[in-house]
Amino acid sequence: MKFYFIRHAPTSANLSGSMVAGYENSDINLYDKPEDWEELVGKFIPEEDRKVIVSSPTKRCISTAKLLFGHLPNEVTTSLGEFDCKALGNRKFWEITEQEFNKLVFLPASTMEKRAKIVLHDMGNDIRHENSTNAVIAISHGMLIRYIYHYVNGNAGISAYDIINSKGFTFSNLDLLIVDTVKRTVEVHHYKEPINHK
Repeated sequence: MKFYFIRHAPTSANLSGSMVAGYENSDINLYDKPEDWEELVGKFIPEEDRKVIVSSPTKRCISTAKLLFGHLPNEVTTSLGEFDCKALGNRKFWEITEQEFNKLVFLPASTMEKRAKIVLHDMGNDIRHENSTNAVIAISHGMLIRYIYHYVNGNAGISAYDIINSKGFTFSNLDLLIVDTVKRTVEVHHYKEPINHK
């Protein structure tokens, strides 16, 4: 199975680095597809692999599917939702220590690993059976996609604090991570440089 993980288009919160109340309902701040996205990133997704688009149920991911591919996702699933860090409130994650983060957010590596397995194995198998396809575009969130990168590269035990701070792997809005579970290969294609909030 081949997964094309795309991080949703930017929101105002992404640009400011703030956690905002009701972020699940926040929408993207792009109204037109970026002219250079296909040239820089989209070209790595062959036309025959664009039949099935699955997304997180958040507005920003659903809107990204329509922005990039011209239609809503074929399916939405909570498996592609972001890890829950709402307890941070309006604190900026790069301004707190790991100890403070762990007091506010309970997100052990085992929880993240369980979700990665659901996405890569269970969800992948369900999609293959329903659609007779071996490829899926999955529009999701930064922390989940960064964790999946570490998981498939043998670093399943990485902490949520390191994931949220992009330790060892940065993944910005509209970037692409390609995971081939048969060939066991991983490719990363960046759209833009990450925002430096620090």
